[in-house]
Amino acid sequence: MVPSAIAQSLQDLGHTVDVLTGFPNYPTGRLPEGWRVRPYQRDVISDDLTIHRAPLYPSHDANAVRRMANYVSFAAGASLVANTRVPQPDAWLIYSSPATAALPAMLARRGFRAPRAMIVQDLWPDSVTGSGMVDGLSGKIIGGSLGAFCRASYRSCGAIGVISPGMADVLQARGVPADKIHYTPNSVDDSFLMGAEPVDWRAEISLPEGLVFLYAGNIGPLQDLVPLVRAFAGIERAHLVIVGDGVARDAVEDAAAGMPNVHLRPAVGSAEIGRLIMGADVQVVSLQDTPLMRVTMPSKVQTSLASGRPVLVHAAGDPAELVTAAGAGWSSPPGDVEATQHVLRRILSTSVEQRLAAGQRARMLFEANFTTTAALTHLHELLDYAGRGGK
Repeated sequence: MVPSAIAQSLQDLGHTVDVLTGFPNYPTGRLPEGWRVRPYQRDVISDDLTIHRAPLYPSHDANAVRRMANYVSFAAGASLVANTRVPQPDAWLIYSSPATAALPAMLARRGFRAPRAMIVQDLWPDSVTGSGMVDGLSGKIIGGSLGAFCRASYRSCGAIGVISPGMADVLQARGVPADKIHYTPNSVDDSFLMGAEPVDWRAEISLPEGLVFLYAGNIGPLQDLVPLVRAFAGIERAHLVIVGDGVARDAVEDAAAGMPNVHLRPAVGSAEIGRLIMGADVQVVSLQDTPLMRVTMPSKVQTSLASGRPVLVHAAGDPAELVTAAGAGWSSPPGDVEATQHVLRRILSTSVEQRLAAGQRARMLFEANFTTTAALTHLHELLDYAGRGGK
């Protein structure tokens, strides 16, 4: 669940929720029109939901100094706001991305200390050291410092939530007790899919007979889309539609040049994306094969499952294992063009009935694990464990 959904859901259950956050600047690193950074801003959403905004240096670019300034400035500003403006809590719930978000709870003054639970969205320092922002000696120093901070933050919490099984294994290897770790998967609001009228892709872009494979989302290095595009070369009756934008779009366009069965479309708004997803035959998830990506679970996985369509996971680790274990689709080794072509031919050889059954299993997997209701059950278990002192 994203923080806004967590806050709203807890309020709906009768809790009083105070959200400590910064000023909006994601993903551009720039504040939206009409916003400016202040020492403090209080937004009262309702009697039981209040947002407390702390000052920060806005940045989300690839410059390591500016990005670290964003992380550190928020941690410092939020720590000050937490000790002067936020009411005394009964429990702290830390949404760990970035990892420095744990600092306000760790520095809470006497009387403001309370049981702490953390949901780890991204593994640190891996997310920093594996991003290419820092390397060499500086990367080792920053990685070591962040690693020490993360271990301290884990020790300070009574319960740690993880969004994928592999993440639990990593944390255990780093010294977090197994009984403190709880599977707390993210949920997706599927309302934008359920009411959508599926687009007719064949009429939309004059496709001949065949299956429509849809990738909709960010087009960046971590999505590793170039080898996926190349895998569609010479595969008849398989059409790859890519909807989105990102820093790797030019490279993807170059790879797709001259390929009649690969179609790139611009990013669209939330009102339109549901129609595009529901009109596809197969949903595509693609991630680069790195140790960090193997234990991540991007929301694209949940959205794909929610569509009730079979899923092709061009990725390794947890996303691939989740889908294939449930019989909800297929996986191919990321970056391996020949192996992915073999998987594409296998998909094309399946019957309509087999694909429908895989799509039904995808939807069942979503409903069992990734709805808001399911996520709240996991969240309550996490908070309850932390409240009981980790017992």
